[in-house]
Amino acid sequence: MDLTTWDEVVEAINKNLADVNTSFQNSLEILTLNPFDSKIAVAASITTGIKGIALTLVSLFFVIQFCNEAMYLRIKSYEQVFKLIFKFFLAKALVDNATGLMGIIYNEFTKLTLAISAESKGILSTFKADAILVKPAEKGAFSINYLVAQVTANIDIYILKAACWVIALVLIGRLFEVIIYATVAPIPLATVAGEGWSESSKNFIKGFAAVCLQSLIIVVMFSAFNGISQLMADGSHKLGMTVTALSLALGVTKSGQWARTAVGL
Repeated sequence: MDLTTWDEVVEAINKNLADVNTSFQNSLEILTLNPFDSKIAVAASITTGIKGIALTLVSLFFVIQFCNEAMYLRIKSYEQVFKLIFKFFLAKALVDNATGLMGIIYNEFTKLTLAISAESKGILSTFKADAILVKPAEKGAFSINYLVAQVTANIDIYILKAACWVIALVLIGRLFEVIIYATVAPIPLATVAGEGWSESSKNFIKGFAAVCLQSLIIVVMFSAFNGISQLMADGSHKLGMTVTALSLALGVTKSGQWARTAVGL
């Protein structure tokens, strides 16, 4: 009496591949979450407190720089006074509208990311069981060879699922990072008012842009994954899809570093 049939093995593996594909697609769904949504936004008391600290820093920077210029008798025209006042109001405007500015940057990157991800029809949608399953020449007693082939294929499935977990963890971590950047934005933007401190605000903007760019890099890798896996799985190399999935997971963990390099950090 056979314990299983080859059709049953193929059906079970196809179902597991569909589950993996769903997990990958769920990872893409994480990229669509809006960190500026009121449901996940940081408490208003925290953002108000941070904004108050930032405005205090703006005033402090202005007073220090004004006193410094006056002490060394550098203020010799109305243009210099106007320059100091302009920097003060510019920094105040940036602090007051920090969340909105961060939202604009985030939304622009997100639009492009969603446009690319919308073209995806499923990370593993074109794969069937034969991508990782090799049919034995003989079924063996009680179809034992079929069962061994199924267990071997399931090992690859578990590796694929583990890659899904890694990708999901990285994407959720990125979501937290965006929320933190948006919350503390008023403080680094306040440094625009300080002489010699403006580089801090520039690096902060670059850092936030890198976090936003990370989602675009991840989606590009997801889009390329299907084609690369097909090339790797051609012929007798049945581990190609699994190896490529692990490479994708590793690439996702490195995507933040690549994004920071892209923006010059």
